[in-house]
Amino acid sequence: MNYLGKKGYTINKTSLTKLQINTIHNELNVKPHLLHSIGQQVEYAIYRESETKLYVPRYYGLKEYGNFENKLSKGEIINVEFKGELFPYQNIIIDKYITHVKDSGGGLLDVEPGKGKTVMALNIISKLKRKTLVIVHKTFLMNQWIERIQTFLPNATIGKIQGDIIDIEGKDIVLGMLQSLSGKLYDSTLWEQFGLCIFDECHHLSAEVFSNVMINIVTNYNLGLSGTMKRKDGLSKVFEYFIGPIVHKEKTDITTEVLIKTINVDYNDFDNVKTDFRGNPMYSTMINVLDCKERNDFIINMVKYELNQNNEQQIMILSNTKSLINNLYEGIKQFEESIGFYLGGMKEDKLKESEGKKVILATYAMASEGLDIKTLTTLIMATPKSDVCQSVGRILRSKHSTPLVIDIIDNHQVFHNQYKKRCVYYNSKKYKIQNYTCPKTYLLDEYSIKEAKEKNKKIKCLIKI
Repeated sequence: MNYLGKKGYTINKTSLTKLQINTIHNELNVKPHLLHSIGQQVEYAIYRESETKLYVPRYYGLKEYGNFENKLSKGEIINVEFKGELFPYQNIIIDKYITHVKDSGGGLLDVEPGKGKTVMALNIISKLKRKTLVIVHKTFLMNQWIERIQTFLPNATIGKIQGDIIDIEGKDIVLGMLQSLSGKLYDSTLWEQFGLCIFDECHHLSAEVFSNVMINIVTNYNLGLSGTMKRKDGLSKVFEYFIGPIVHKEKTDITTEVLIKTINVDYNDFDNVKTDFRGNPMYSTMINVLDCKERNDFIINMVKYELNQNNEQQIMILSNTKSLINNLYEGIKQFEESIGFYLGGMKEDKLKESEGKKVILATYAMASEGLDIKTLTTLIMATPKSDVCQSVGRILRSKHSTPLVIDIIDNHQVFHNQYKKRCVYYNSKKYKIQNYTCPKTYLLDEYSIKEAKEKNKKIKCLIKI
């Protein structure tokens, strides 16, 4: 009989036909599929093989070859008490997961930002009562988990695996850095004491290098957390094969009132756009072109205008480039002293300090996952991006009168296409969209949109449309 061991779902080759072996090879050698990608995408294996056995992802094996004998360690028993109140929807999600996994198993919780994924995971730990490994991909996320554990599981002991640090003995919950666990070969006996493995932001695990962590670490229970389970490269199936199916999807209440202000701008000459060898626009080069004085001045004036209209706002400005962030900082600090950065590589105490600032300048990478500033009310997208679900979620973590997103639409077709994708998301959430044909109309009397439109008929906009 096939069995589940520390190398995964294990199949004796003698029980398989040559066709079945070839099918496994074909289906478990995967390759990302990206539109407009440069160069050939590399295929990689998500299974392992010996002379006599095939080791495949648990849920692939279960689907294709049926039940198995579970030879995995159940993990050490821990006694941690959950301190805190859960929302009714959180209790429903937790109960669904516990029922789904039963004595052994795993699954994914597809939960949008602000719904308390971490808190629910900690409650699950307290119910399963097994030593737990939590895998994260950023240091600030590791620190955030430590804070949540100390708050909601105050009697839990906390360990760490990062680089050469292996602090796990006598610990209830161990935080592991994804880059270390996927790039370094640790003694496989280390994982026998863990009964549950939690993969935070699990959509990253489908990448070739990161997928190694799911091959190397096999525990009795698995839990994957993410608000963006669907990968653009079509490889969501990779982490689903290893961790399990989606147990629950929890999306933001569509009644949440969010105001989207879209502003058409035309500051840049895109007549001579650099393209790759296939003729596709080079996105990174075009993003850099957006960092120009006229456009930056408009964003700076926009921030000043918004703060004058409502000084209770806390604004986060998002950009793909640090150079643009630095240029905006120099302009905004002339009228607003309460301004800070939220960038990769910053120390934890500096990030904490920035969380209390009136204006926060951040990269999309830092705002896309894990960022938890409940006082944020306003989001300004200083550079374009197609997928803004995670970013918009940053201003929905607490109830505000009207969360505000300011969306700048640059004139090139590539950026217009990105806006169309954002617009699909806005409409799916039934967000209210107000469009301004140029920056000048935006900086008119905002509280009378009709009046602004009437004025716009008479006023020739200084920006080319």
